[in-house]
Amino acid sequence: MLSRYGVNSQDISLLKDPKSIALMIFLILNIIYILSPIDFIPDFIPIIGWIDDIIALLIAISIGIKLFIKKRS
Repeated sequence: MLSRYGVNSQDISLLKDPKSIALMIFLILNIIYILSPIDFIPDFIPIIGWIDDIIALLIAISIGIKLFIKKRS
C-alpha cells in the first residue's frame, strides 16, 4: 500500500533507526530556531544578529544533505 505513495521498505527501516530519528528531530528543531524570534544574538543587531541564523541554516543543510544521501544509497 505504501509503495503506491513512493515509500519502500528501505524508507521504513530508515525511520526505525534511532540515529536517523535523532537527525530528523535535530533538523526540525533547527528550523524552529531559525524561524523563532528568540536567538542567542538578537536579530535587531545588524549583520551580527543574522550570523547565528546563517550558521544554524548551514548546519541544517549539511546534515540534511548527508541524511538524504544516506537514504538514497
